[in-house]
Amino acid sequence: MNLALPLTATGEFAAHYGAATQFIVYELEPQTRTVRRRLQVHPVENRPCHWPVLLGMAGVDLVLAGGMGRGARQHMAEQGITVLAGVPPADPEVLVTSWLAGTLVTGENTCGGGHAADEGHCHGHAHEHGAAHDHEHGCGCAH
Repeated sequence: MNLALPLTATGEFAAHYGAATQFIVYELEPQTRTVRRRLQVHPVENRPCHWPVLLGMAGVDLVLAGGMGRGARQHMAEQGITVLAGVPPADPEVLVTSWLAGTLVTGENTCGGGHAADEGHCHGHAHEHGAAHDHEHGCGCAH
């Protein structure tokens, strides 16, 4: 199983998926609750709409995110990737260890104002809330 976390340029957990400049992918062995290896994923350009395809190619099964908008979650689902939103800011290693131990506590999706299972839109962007965020490449991901 492969689990991914969005990271900032400095390697910290990016609470908002759209702010990620890189991802760390953990290859996990759930039965023994161990990390087999870690892989950094860096795009050629920071285009959030390309993350689902890149993560899909890296074999990611699950993304832990503080917040992710409805469109981005849909694009992840199209790649067969499950999203667990509402993950609190913490060191990536602590988050993965907590997830493996079954002790990771999630809260509200910071991009929806609802519980982690809600698929709302993100606040804090220069677009009309509830509308898809239309980038120059037109993906409508509402990251």
